[in-house]
Amino acid sequence: MTTSLSETRFVHYYRQILLPEVGESGQQTLLQSHVLIVGVGGLGTHVAQQLAAAGVGHLYLMDNDKVERSNLPRQVLFAAPDIGQNKVDIAKRQIHQHNPDVHVVAWPWHFDLDSVAIFIQQQPLLSAALHQQKLTVLDCSDNLTTRHSVNLWCVEHKLVLVSAAVSAFCGQLLLVDLQNAQHAGCYRCLFNEHAITQDCQSMGVLGPTVAVVASMQAALTLKHILRVGAADDHLHVYDGYTLSWRKLKRQRDRHCPVCCTPSNSPISHQREASL
Repeated sequence: MTTSLSETRFVHYYRQILLPEVGESGQQTLLQSHVLIVGVGGLGTHVAQQLAAAGVGHLYLMDNDKVERSNLPRQVLFAAPDIGQNKVDIAKRQIHQHNPDVHVVAWPWHFDLDSVAIFIQQQPLLSAALHQQKLTVLDCSDNLTTRHSVNLWCVEHKLVLVSAAVSAFCGQLLLVDLQNAQHAGCYRCLFNEHAITQDCQSMGVLGPTVAVVASMQAALTLKHILRVGAADDHLHVYDGYTLSWRKLKRQRDRHCPVCCTPSNSPISHQREASL
């Protein structure tokens, strides 16, 4: 049986608790949830800030970048004195100051299948959440290689992935949940490793566009954790020129090398690294 919130926490999250989809039990669920954020740049800083404010109890931040001056217009947790420091360390400090309820772990490494295995081994709470499939993964990275690695890892471990990307005035967002929306497939079903993409470094990006897409990524994550509505099976595309969203129904690729075998059943990608 779930214990009641303390008076301090009840007051802190009161306006959120008023929502019938949340309530006191939902707020407890958020406080007990675990979210891994890969990439603490434009998307990642906004998402981490919003999830922490909502009371997501355990945040794991993974990024090997340091703060640069060109980051400041859109990466809202950083300021000029932070230039040259690890992004994850600054983000952890800022989040803790805003909401001490949140347990934040900073890991200043680039995501790949080996580095995340080391990270898991060093974090007992994260390891338990992973093996119980109670970990939600957010891909906030800025390159296709990392996105495919994150997708592969999530499919292998049967984890829900919320992936977002932004370039110029536009963005895209999708949720991969092969347990509840198998028909929608995974990230690889939509984008192969050789897809032509441009990131914010090569094409530029408008700061508010990042904030819009990140807010939707945070909202989709909270909906998933709280089990609000059915599992999302769309690709959401944002057009900053017209300030509009489009929803495209996703379909699983029966020949996807990540989430399907020829008989259309999930597979475990063969590799040596283990947890």
